[in-house]
Amino acid sequence: MPDYDENYVSGCHGTVAEQLDEAYYDDRSDADDDMQKGRIKFPKDKLYGREKELGVLRQLYDAMETNNLDETGDDAAAAEGGGQHISFEMSPPSHVDSRVVFLSGYSGVGKSALVAEFINQIQREHNNSTAIDTFSPVLHFSGKYIQQSGGAAPFSAISEVFGNIVSSLFNAQKENDSTRSLCTKIWKRIQSSDVIGPDTDGNEVLIKIFPSLRPLLDGSAADIRNKLQRADSLTHLEGGGKDGEPSMNAVKESTRELLAQITSSLKRPLILFLDDLQWADGPSLELLSFLMDKDAQLKNLMLICAYRSNEVGGDHPFAGMMTKVTESRGQLLARIDLFSLSQDAIYQFIADSIAMEEQDRVAELVEVIYPKTMGNIFCVMQALEELVRKNALYYDMMYFEWRWTVDKIKLDNLVSADVVETIKDKIKGLSADIQKLLAVMAHIPCSVEVPVLKELLGNSKGNDLNEDKIASLLKEASENGMLMWSTESGNYVFTHDRIREASRGFVVEQERDELLLHIANVLLRLGKGSKMEWCLYTAVDLLNSLSPEQVDIADLIKLNLRVSKMAKSRGSPEKENMLLRESMERLKPSKWKDYNLSLGVYNAVMESEFNLGNYDRMSAAIDEVLDHSIFLRDKFSAYLHKVKHLSDNLNDYTAGAHEGVKVLNMFSYNIPLQPTKTDMIREKMKLKLALKGRSFASLINLQVIEDPIFELFAQVCRDSLFSGQRRLVMVVAWIAVRRAIQIGFDGYFLHALVILGQLQGKKGNVMAANEIGNVALALSENFRDIKFEYSFIQFANQAGILFHLQSFRSGVDILHQCYKDLRFLGRFDYALGSQLNGIYAYLAAGLPLGTIFESKLIVLDEFCQSNGKTGFAASFEIHRQFAMNLRKRSDHPTLLNGPAFEQDTALAAMNDQARKMTLRDASIFRLELAFIFNDTKCMAEMLQILSGYPFEDQVIPRFYIRACFLGLAAFSLSEKKYHAIGNKCLKYFRRMKKLGSTNAPPAYYFIAALKKPTKKAFTAAIDSCREANMQHLEAMVRERYAMFLMTQKESDLSRSFIASAYW
Repeated sequence: MPDYDENYVSGCHGTVAEQLDEAYYDDRSDADDDMQKGRIKFPKDKLYGREKELGVLRQLYDAMETNNLDETGDDAAAAEGGGQHISFEMSPPSHVDSRVVFLSGYSGVGKSALVAEFINQIQREHNNSTAIDTFSPVLHFSGKYIQQSGGAAPFSAISEVFGNIVSSLFNAQKENDSTRSLCTKIWKRIQSSDVIGPDTDGNEVLIKIFPSLRPLLDGSAADIRNKLQRADSLTHLEGGGKDGEPSMNAVKESTRELLAQITSSLKRPLILFLDDLQWADGPSLELLSFLMDKDAQLKNLMLICAYRSNEVGGDHPFAGMMTKVTESRGQLLARIDLFSLSQDAIYQFIADSIAMEEQDRVAELVEVIYPKTMGNIFCVMQALEELVRKNALYYDMMYFEWRWTVDKIKLDNLVSADVVETIKDKIKGLSADIQKLLAVMAHIPCSVEVPVLKELLGNSKGNDLNEDKIASLLKEASENGMLMWSTESGNYVFTHDRIREASRGFVVEQERDELLLHIANVLLRLGKGSKMEWCLYTAVDLLNSLSPEQVDIADLIKLNLRVSKMAKSRGSPEKENMLLRESMERLKPSKWKDYNLSLGVYNAVMESEFNLGNYDRMSAAIDEVLDHSIFLRDKFSAYLHKVKHLSDNLNDYTAGAHEGVKVLNMFSYNIPLQPTKTDMIREKMKLKLALKGRSFASLINLQVIEDPIFELFAQVCRDSLFSGQRRLVMVVAWIAVRRAIQIGFDGYFLHALVILGQLQGKKGNVMAANEIGNVALALSENFRDIKFEYSFIQFANQAGILFHLQSFRSGVDILHQCYKDLRFLGRFDYALGSQLNGIYAYLAAGLPLGTIFESKLIVLDEFCQSNGKTGFAASFEIHRQFAMNLRKRSDHPTLLNGPAFEQDTALAAMNDQARKMTLRDASIFRLELAFIFNDTKCMAEMLQILSGYPFEDQVIPRFYIRACFLGLAAFSLSEKKYHAIGNKCLKYFRRMKKLGSTNAPPAYYFIAALKKPTKKAFTAAIDSCREANMQHLEAMVRERYAMFLMTQKESDLSRSFIASAYW
């Protein structure tokens, strides 16, 4: 008789069958032993009490598969039949749209069993169908988050899903022609994608974030086995590559594209099941929220998200994500809440488990077990096993049936109400080797192969276990219901989280720390290569849980720094921050004794907190560095973040510029806060001496270096420009140029250089601006691999400098590409700025308008609204309303008051600064409309409004449109008081024409023709517009020429030009 349990009842021994299916601890198992062997056999292929919920899942799936969804019937009927535990947020869907299911319930209630049975039904029907399409298999994959999320890599469950997809496709294709064909089809689609295809940023991002995807994204469709081996052997780079860590938006867009390419290759919906989302990390929730949003437009995908309802309160991040997704989708969303099974269902389950056809015979067992388990199927199984283990429930070999000989009171005393303690009691009866095996596996966040377990189970005492012995222990643990074989991962895993919890808690406290230290040290040794990267996350988490006396503090801090860089490079700034704060806490007892280590930690914390917007924590780290740093160079990062905080967070650009100048002056630059003319002359002379009489073009041979002070130069230039301190911009930029000549340059220097060029252009020094712009463009080629630096310089240079002389038409595609690149990187303000400039250039060039153009503006508007960019949204809405006014008949075509934009309503909702800028933009387009429709009253009104704005603009194509129609309108009106405005515009375009601008001549000749109308003047304007391919202006010139000819009594020629104006 076992001596570990005083409640043991003498009699025949009952046992528990080997469990081979992952749903064992929910509703059923795959035990195949005969009842005569005395093993309790839980029902197989049978789900209890979940018919309605299963029906909902089937109808959601069948709607996509059959393409015959009754848009108002099937799903609604399912919702009605499901009672209060099933809810739908649905409007009529498309059969191919993705479906999202939020599946909730307590631990052990049967969530995974419901999904397993749902998938099994689909698979069985597919296999048994007489019309099987062998080239369209049912694909389903799962991933699971674990409670010790600190020890898991970012996106752990999503990574598990992608790993399962790759291994399933590539391993099955060796034996299955249809899978091989499907794998090739998916691979070809990925190769042709301009987002994640070869040599794209998306391809690099996916491989960096999800290394298991490399075989699917890299190389040739052939030789898959070599690709898998290469993916396993490649060592990862800790930290970012040339382009730094990927932005969250890059991860989102790349993942969305990957799923889109996979699902578009399938004839049947792809099913993804993510379990225990209450433990998901922040980046995972953000990514999933994006993928489930209606704007992601994923098709042919069913995403089932399971979570423990009792662990998700109103303030839980996952609850916030569900609310956001529900509001966004408004359709194709189902909520299923699983509650414990009814007593009748438990009657049936227990009767089936012990093979008693008459349910009344198990009444006594049910009356004991049900109140203690409350119908939780996992707990019911544990209670039955507990009774078997204590021999209260046993298999009678004489009568070939299960029996119990104790009364109800004794049975009640034998069944524990604490399921975790019940499992611990079960573990006590297992061998010491299995106990250690379970304890080790419980501290590992993912499934591991036998060779890894061998390393983890080894020790310094020489009693290592060989792989055969470990395989035997795994099988024995499975036979005892503790582990199960996962077909997706190809390893043994815990049958339930409660068993993992019990296995972790089973280790006594004295042995726990020693075990954790051993596991961590082994993992540190194994953590090489992308496939084993998880080892480092788990090791640092285990070491952080130990007391300071048990670890080397300096080594642990360095490990936290190392893994934090990995987390950042894998798109998880939150995990990076968590590890950095752990490093900071470890430093506190002896901080600054190790000067360099302390400085590194606080500088890293400072940057992390700034990036996450935790400005109070950032300020505390800044103060720590400034109070304890010895050398000025060591304080630089703290000073820089103070400046960035003033401008980027507080929007006080004047204070930011002045604080930045003070810091620069600490490094002996002696920059005046308010430069005088004398200061300007002196600094300009110093620049000429540094250039040695050469032009800015000589800078193209500068050497690339790393120098952090250039970031401060760029920051001060930007803040000075935004706060209107032009002299300060010039002085700081000139000094930056001198430093670059002296030691070399980095990417931030180009920011300062472009700002200098833009300012030169605004001052009228167009040739100097163009020279600087071309130099910046040439130097930016050194940073082509650093996507943000390269795209930003291209955008700022094209929009703010090069358009002075280059045609607008030539820059439209460049700016659109910058938009795509910057949006992909998550730099939405810069991206939208680039696209806005591109649209102004599109209009200034006279490219075609119409419904396609308007639809693109709608997409941009929706993107702005969903990301809180209301200022940009208003600009795109103005453009769209302008295009609609031109396309549709209206009684008031010069008013921006329609479905896209209502000027008065929009302006009333804005603050003063936004209202001023929006009024300017709206007035520019109203002026153009007034000129086109010859509304003289509106022209006069718009001239009055626009004359109150400075005659300059950083957005060159917008200024071109404004100056062009200011001049045209001024000379279209009879009042001479407006002619001064017209002459100012004419003078501007004359000067730009002389400088070689390809855009200026059409505007100049058109305005000149209206000022002094003659046949020669109009002919020159028409020829100039035709040469520049500005068809919109040419049409307007011809129309005005026709009007002039009418005054000259040349009606036939007038009609001819009227007709040509419209064709």
